[in-house]
Amino acid sequence: METGFKERSFKLIYWIMLIFLAGDTIDTIYRTVTGFFGDGTTFPGSDIVVNHTSSDMVVFLIIMIGVIYGIYLLYNLKKIGGYWVVGSNIVFIIYASIFGPIAEVGFSTVLPIMALYFSIYVVLVIVVPWYYSDKFE
Repeated sequence: METGFKERSFKLIYWIMLIFLAGDTIDTIYRTVTGFFGDGTTFPGSDIVVNHTSSDMVVFLIIMIGVIYGIYLLYNLKKIGGYWVVGSNIVFIIYASIFGPIAEVGFSTVLPIMALYFSIYVVLVIVVPWYYSDKFE
């Protein structure tokens, strides 16, 4: 019996999603921690250097726990993991825009890169689990 595109493509899309999420999370943690102990960090695709305070780092680490938990849930084929990932990132953007490093440079300067970032994340962690809803709980 022949299997359809949806069935054949699931494993490839699933692993691309998880590898991208894990890679981006590791990169973000690395850039933020080294930037905290160094001369600051930049947003990907931007030349704006931001410096984090100790309170920014505490909030960042709490948010990263939420992101990692969301990735873990997605790994276990639970749709709610996508909402954990996006929700955690939204909470951090709100914090960073009001109290954190984005407040110093202005949200409008990082808006284009944030829009691109969130659109990719929404496709990966919300649209993919919806498309493969027969595989995800």
